[in-house]
Amino acid sequence: MPESETPGLPASAMRLVPSRLTQVCLLAAALALGAVSPAMAKGKTAGHDKAAAHAVKSGKTAAAGKAAKSAGGGKASAKSAGKKGSRGGRAAHVAAGAAAAAAPVGLEHWAPSSDKPDQAEDAKELAALRSTAQSGDAKAQYLLGSRYRFGRGVNQDLAQAVQWFRKSADQGYAPAQSDLGVLYANGRGVSQDERQAVQWYRKAADQGDGIAQNNLGLMYAEGRGVAKDDAQAVQWFQRSAQSGEAAGQYSLGVMLASGRGVKEDSRSALQWFEQAGEKGHADAQYNAGMMYAEGAVVPQDMPRAAGWLEKSANQGNASAQSTLGFLYANGQGVGQNPATAARWFERAAKQGDTVAQSNLAAMYASGQGVEKSMAKAYYWLLIAKTKDASLQSRVRTAEQDLGSAEKLRIQREAQAWKPVKQ
Repeated sequence: MPESETPGLPASAMRLVPSRLTQVCLLAAALALGAVSPAMAKGKTAGHDKAAAHAVKSGKTAAAGKAAKSAGGGKASAKSAGKKGSRGGRAAHVAAGAAAAAAPVGLEHWAPSSDKPDQAEDAKELAALRSTAQSGDAKAQYLLGSRYRFGRGVNQDLAQAVQWFRKSADQGYAPAQSDLGVLYANGRGVSQDERQAVQWYRKAADQGDGIAQNNLGLMYAEGRGVAKDDAQAVQWFQRSAQSGEAAGQYSLGVMLASGRGVKEDSRSALQWFEQAGEKGHADAQYNAGMMYAEGAVVPQDMPRAAGWLEKSANQGNASAQSTLGFLYANGQGVGQNPATAARWFERAAKQGDTVAQSNLAAMYASGQGVEKSMAKAYYWLLIAKTKDASLQSRVRTAEQDLGSAEKLRIQREAQAWKPVKQ
């Protein structure tokens, strides 16, 4: 199994956090164990979040209204985790998290297809590619290195990947220079050397490579391999964005929304998020959706918000899935549909979204959108409680309806639970 199936982003990547979600009502019917609440927006510079580990905590946005009393007799309401700014409410602020060990840094050009190739045809293609690479063709050298990088048609061999990338990079092939920088930034196949990573990113960026420009901007934003310099980061993000690179458009949007290295301009940020979102950037789609839902930068438009969130959710963005579940549960921007809400909550819950886990438990406890099951409610509450200790009272309420043997069984299942990409 290859070390990584997809290019990744830094654990220290920045998150975009909308300040509040306005005019959002709670479920009309009482939820036995608490109210459904929307997830916080999540954003990072540089691209997709598939392989990243993040250090910034997510929270809940404010809900306008009170939840019905829980089965335990208390009131549950969504907590406001927002931050109101000077212009009638800032659309977002950016927080930087600490880098996690072995977390991938930088976006790569080449990613393996999820489709299984015909082995005979692939072997022929590999043989021809190797021959062309050995003859000195820079593009072929890069593509052969990418196969070794991801173990496609060959055993994964990062040292070989470095060797072929370097041959190509030394000839000035920008994608190889940029991807070699990613390997140096992560210490894959070579000793980690962020200064070397910056040098290779710069070589490719100076040739107009949008991905390298974005990666270089991220190094300046994070202060990795260079002195931290938000203004320089913005310049490189701008060049990447203007080249049409979705990751750069997203990164620039985050900086504009937060006012880092540039005057805060949330309207322009939204425009860049939408441009990146149109290209399929899941985090940009999510941020655009949350900004339309919030209504602080542009007039609130819940149908438009739901549209962006659904695009992101369909790509596996857990926060988008969780928030979309909230919209379906409340009929905000979409027709109210508890069953659809439960399905989105479940997808997000399985990926580890704590708010979705809590909300899914509430739906199982009340039987809204799913068959009522206190056992399943208890299961998801136990999992969510590992990250949110405030759920302890709901856990105690749920377990009152369960026998000792069943509780023990569910506790063991919850302890064995692991997140799965949905």
